[in-house]
Amino acid sequence: MQFLLPLASILGIEVDELLDRLKKNAIAWSAVALFGLIGLAFILVAVANAATLAWGPIVGPLVVAFGAIVIALIIWATMAIIDGIAKRKAVEKRHSQEKTALVTTAALTALPILLQSPLMRKVGIPVGGALAAAFLLSKSNGHRHTDDDTLD
Repeated sequence: MQFLLPLASILGIEVDELLDRLKKNAIAWSAVALFGLIGLAFILVAVANAATLAWGPIVGPLVVAFGAIVIALIIWATMAIIDGIAKRKAVEKRHSQEKTALVTTAALTALPILLQSPLMRKVGIPVGGALAAAFLLSKSNGHRHTDDDTLD
């Protein structure tokens, strides 16, 4: 945790204030969770009682237990699917970064050989610079104007 303090100070985050706020809110969130669990327990007791009245003392609790297991399986399957998607995206991102690194390495390796050619020095470097400038100028820099300043 100590290594994060300089980073936090660079970013302008007051760590002590943040920790104090978390401690104060932790008590409130604990109370919310406690009373939420108490309410959930009473709802489950009411559901079990209703199921017992509807289907009998053996089948009613079994229906409630089966419903809880089905809900747990649905949540587990959803989390497994989300985890699989995240892993697949991470693998795709890593492959993309590896491919970019390979192309960059190949280009940097070939650059000295290409620069030995007089034609490349006279034509290739200016054309490459112009293409790089066009690419950099065509990229959006995050500033977009939504207002249309033209007159109709």
